[in-house]
Amino acid sequence: MKKFMTLAAMFAAVMVSFSSCKKDDQPQGGGNTVVTCPDCGEAEEDCTCGDFQAAIQIDGDFADWAAVTPVSATCNPDAKYTALTTLKVYTDEMYIHIYFEFSEDEIVDLAWVPFHVYINADNNTEGCGDDQWIGQGGQDFLMEGAVLADGAFCSYNPGLFTYSGADLATVEWAWTDVLPEGSGIASGAGAGNKYELSIMKEMLPGVELASTFGLGVDIQQSWNSVGVLPNTAIADDNANGAVPMLQVPAVM
Repeated sequence: MKKFMTLAAMFAAVMVSFSSCKKDDQPQGGGNTVVTCPDCGEAEEDCTCGDFQAAIQIDGDFADWAAVTPVSATCNPDAKYTALTTLKVYTDEMYIHIYFEFSEDEIVDLAWVPFHVYINADNNTEGCGDDQWIGQGGQDFLMEGAVLADGAFCSYNPGLFTYSGADLATVEWAWTDVLPEGSGIASGAGAGNKYELSIMKEMLPGVELASTFGLGVDIQQSWNSVGVLPNTAIADDNANGAVPMLQVPAVM
């Protein structure tokens, strides 16, 4: 009995001591471990690695494009394909952002409006030689998806293809599908005659983007191109009004 009372008294003393110890009374430093982020080395509470915020939000509100400095192309009125009037491209650490405007007089069949993005990722001549562009050629990637369907804008959920044919060939179809439509590699939104989309860089397989890469786009009606950018006026020695692809810095 005496032993029980002694233990009970000791327990009570410990509890009184615990309840009287407030947070403000705790010693500062000495025993605290600071957790740091392995990527940036900042204290975990100060790390912003997971808080990346793209300058361009894909929401059909295009005001945020005024806050960036993209590379751009406008349609030559004497080009072969004129349904695309404006193209802007802006890149950041995670995305390739694309903005374009189209002629509502030429994009009239809204049941299914295909839009293609061609990328020469390594900016060399190994790849497709699509005759819509000249010069460096060598497209490595093709994205194919719709921007309008059933009469309304839709998100851009393209299939992704890589080129598997002879270098600079312009005749045969030699694209191999590597990601199906709806893979999540891109998204898009539109309003009026304007559309914006973003492509996730890390989902482009196999080829790392060069510091500057080539990019071109086209829009179609009934699976025929009616708008291509960049472009130039047609001429006797340039029946397609073709120019080199737009040169885009990998990060701007």
